Amino acid sequence: MTLLEIADLHTQFRTKEGTVKAVDGVDISIESGQVVGLVGESGSGKSVLASSIMRIVEEPGEITEGSIHLNGEDILAKSDAEMQRLRGGRISMVFQDPMHSLNPTLTVGEQIAETVRLHQDVGESVQLPAEIKRKLFGAAKNSVAWRKAVEMLETVGIPDPDSRANDFPHEFSGGMRQRAMIAMALSCEPDLLIADEPTTALDVTIQAQILEELDLLLEAFDTSILLITHDLAVIAEVCDVVNVMYAGEIIERATAQVLFDDPQHPYTQGLIRSTPRIDNPRDDLQPIEGTVPDLIDIDYACHFAPRCPEAKEACYEVEPDFRNVGPAGHEAACLRRGPEEDRI
Repeated sequence: MTLLEIADLHTQFRTKEGTVKAVDGVDISIESGQVVGLVGESGSGKSVLASSIMRIVEEPGEITEGSIHLNGEDILAKSDAEMQRLRGGRISMVFQDPMHSLNPTLTVGEQIAETVRLHQDVGESVQLPAEIKRKLFGAAKNSVAWRKAVEMLETVGIPDPDSRANDFPHEFSGGMRQRAMIAMALSCEPDLLIADEPTTALDVTIQAQILEELDLLLEAFDTSILLITHDLAVIAEVCDVVNVMYAGEIIERATAQVLFDDPQHPYTQGLIRSTPRIDNPRDDLQPIEGTVPDLIDIDYACHFAPRCPEAKEACYEVEPDFRNVGPAGHEAACLRRGPEEDRI
């Protein structure tokens, strides 16, 4: 069953220099119970796509075209009040930097409890801001929401959760803060969890623990995950399906195994060649030449053409369509791929 369906989505930022096409005609679908990866270099539009799904794109950005459906419901047609109920309830997000997402003046337990009060019918007031309630009354340690907060901290592997729930974010390590963000995101058992670079700035041991916990939580909470990262090793570890994004566009999609065994788009091939391999550490890395283009008024059809070692004149003039390049579901937007008769 399709949980999330994104079709021809465009998100733009109008600036003095021109219009930034951060998300430029993106199609993505996520099935119930799937972990879907979104990978690409910094500046490719991944985080803007996540913000578009959550409808939290900041000014001057706006969604100008396309559709986003969650379980068949049109997210773009919902009012701000309806979206507020949807966020944290049916869709949750784990952001890249938990220190910017957690309130430094509230205990971690109270922040998770407040999320529960907002999105679950636990019979507890949400009229006063959490900070005022804490200062006036203190955290209600025997409330349903507080007990749920402690339970979630335990679920994500926080030691001594009864005690640590009373700590403030600065008293948690980086890995523990990320776990707390995951606990908050999953506290209302959402249908979809968007994880935006959830292992960035964590050492490899903690990264592995976070990824393992995400995999376990997926089964425990029956939640689908959109995992956004520039780290191919993370994608290979946990994803069922992978979407490769470049300069605002999806340029290749396949199952994780197929993508890593037989990448087709020259950009995907370049990403994989530039990633260190633990099974052959002596191989020289081959970085992709150049940088992601400025997304203002790109005037060549294939956005990767200036960096592509295979580019022909037609690549600059003819917009590449998605073509079948392997087993069912393996598609790439490249004029140099696909059936022989269709290649340039």
